[in-house]
Amino acid sequence: MSCDINKGKARLTCKNAVSGFKAIYMANYDDYEFVVSSTSAGHLLTDLGTLTEVFRYELKNTGNSYTQTIQSSEDNGTTVYNQSLTFILTKLNAEMEFQVKMMAWGRPQIFVEAQSGQIFLLGKDNGCNVGGTAGIGGAMDSLNGYTLTAVGMEIDPAYYLNAGAITALKAMVSTAEVTE
Repeated sequence: MSCDINKGKARLTCKNAVSGFKAIYMANYDDYEFVVSSTSAGHLLTDLGTLTEVFRYELKNTGNSYTQTIQSSEDNGTTVYNQSLTFILTKLNAEMEFQVKMMAWGRPQIFVEAQSGQIFLLGKDNGCNVGGTAGIGGAMDSLNGYTLTAVGMEIDPAYYLNAGAITALKAMVSTAEVTE
């Protein structure tokens, strides 16, 4: 059967995993003809296809999180992957307000760079819906910024970029940036 499990995890591994995110890279939604594979070697994105530009947002604070929920239905014979990324962008300003509006109006594909160096893609086929809040706290050290959530539903789990795709992604970061 094509959906048989073919590997186990024999023992607990070293306690050297880290959490957190360095940055996200957003691409405007399109069919970029990404090259992917899903084998026992991993769920990988090996080529960025026709993608030529991404926009990088650094994430240097706490409050960012990612969850992928696997939802299977025996009755319907379906499985979908619900992807949810919460991220914080600091400093409200007019330029950033416009960019957040464009995120909400569009359905970006989002590459997430973890502290471990791994990068994975959310919304590969269907993009992500972005919503959230903007605000300034009452205390001097409160958040001045946006708490946003990007949600995607895909037929496959998030794809992890291989080393070549990571290098290619970082080379196509736009030089256009919001000023502070």
